Formats: sequence, structure tokens, C-alpha cells
Amino acid sequence: MKKLAILSLFLGLVGSAYALEKVNITTGVYMESEDHNSEYSSSDLDVKGIKLKAAMKEIPLWVEFNYEYRNVNLSGHTGDEDRYKFMIGYKFEAGSFVFRPEYELRIRELRESPDEQWGNRFKPNWDYKFNDQWTLFNNWMFTYQPTKAYRGMADTKNWDDYYHEIETGIKYKFEGNQAVLFSVYNEYEKDEKSPAQVQAYSYDEWQLRLAYEKKFNNGVFVSPFVRIGIDKSEKTVLGYDNDNKLRNRYGAKMGYTAENGIGVYGEAYYQDEEMQTASGVKMNERDKVFLKLGVDYTF
Repeated sequence: MKKLAILSLFLGLVGSAYALEKVNITTGVYMESEDHNSEYSSSDLDVKGIKLKAAMKEIPLWVEFNYEYRNVNLSGHTGDEDRYKFMIGYKFEAGSFVFRPEYELRIRELRESPDEQWGNRFKPNWDYKFNDQWTLFNNWMFTYQPTKAYRGMADTKNWDDYYHEIETGIKYKFEGNQAVLFSVYNEYEKDEKSPAQVQAYSYDEWQLRLAYEKKFNNGVFVSPFVRIGIDKSEKTVLGYDNDNKLRNRYGAKMGYTAENGIGVYGEAYYQDEEMQTASGVKMNERDKVFLKLGVDYTF
């Protein structure tokens, strides 16, 4: 009921704003697929999503709602979930400095379990433009995740977990609507200690990222990218420390926007990931192919 009330409020605000003709409305659908090699096929995942976004015309404010129907390749629908995302963002400009804060409420509900997670995601993104060619960018996300989940025979059923993604880099723009981006990325997660976890689970990963962007005059956008793992440490549920289970990713993003408001976008990549047992014994790599395709219409 809470999610329905929030969604009704969101749609009411969007409808009211649209009636006043002060917003651009974007609707869309998208699909995602994660296909692992046969040894890890239980990690395969399919997603079907819808989105509704409203961007104000007179001020740089936007709101968005996404719903995702996620299916995991496990028997009995174990791991399948409904995901709801409510987002709002704004852009402040002061000379060469641009502040792009966003907030996202993300709700995850497992279909075959009472487990539920609420994630409050804060994104204090900002850019600093040195000149027409060089820009320093920071894409940051911090989340506080109240979780209701089974973690052993504990009286406590509510846990407070933490997660962040931090990317800091440089963008160089040159002739012909082209740019290259180089950045350093860190991902960190810590789950609160419970009887089911001898030590609180956590992992810490570092990557180097390189991307190329090209915008064509006909509305086509392409961006091949590479992400190279340089360090990763993981504290497992049995108390072992696994180091350097590195992930590398090679792929491209693409999109097309027509003058009639229709847009098509997609992403494809291949990822290889080193694997170990809980005691640190090397296992076969877990490879993944990811595909995403979406269609939008703005009116």
C-alpha cells in the first residue's frame, strides 16, 4: 500500500505539471539480460522494466519512476524480485562548477520470500570545467539500506547495511563531438553482522575505466568502454579473506534520438571475473554477457 500511495502521488504530480504544460514527459520500456557461462548459469538474470520521467522546462529539476520485473535462473522463483525506483534530481551551476545531486528510493521485494530491502541512495555528483576541453567529473553514490531478511536464528530481523560507488575522472573533449574519459572507480559494501555470518560480509573493489564518446549529426551516439580491475578484497561469511577476485569488462553503449521524440538505446558488454572458494582455492572464471535494449518516447 505504501508503494501504491507513493506511486499515486508521483503520477498525480506528473499529471498536474503536464496539464500546465511546464514539463517534458518521457515514457519507456527496457529489457536486460545477464548470461553467464554454464558453470555459473544459476546467476543468469532477465529484467523487464518500465519508466516514466518528468523534466521541468523552466528549471533543471526532474523526477522519475521505474518498475522492474526481475527473474533469476533458479528453481521455484527463488531470488525473483519486484524492484521499484523513485528518483529526483536537480542541477546547480556556478561558473565552472556544476552540482548534480540526485536522490533515489529503491525498494526490493522477493516474490517467494518476506525479505525486503529499502535503499536510500544519495548521489552528490559534480563537475568542474577547466576550459572547453578539460572537465573533472565525480559520479558518487552512497546508500543506507534497511533490510528485512533471514540471517540465521536471530531475534533481530532488521539489518542496517551500507554500500557505495565512487567514480572520479577526467573528460577531454575534442573536435567532431568526440570525447575520451579516464576515471578511477571504487565499490564497497558492508553487511551488518548476524549469527548467519561469522564475520560481517564486506568487499572492496577498485577499477580503472576508459571510455570514448562520439555524437553524430544524425542523432546517433556510441561509446565503447573498458573497465580493468586492479584490486578487490572480500571477507566471506566463513571468516576467510579472498583477495584479487578481479573483474574486467569490455563493451559499448549506444543510442539514437529522432526528431519526433522517439529514442532507442542499448548496452552490450563481456565481463570476466576470477573466482575462488571460501578458503581461497582458485576456481574457473565466471564469464558474463550483458545485453540491454530500451525504447523511449518524449512528448
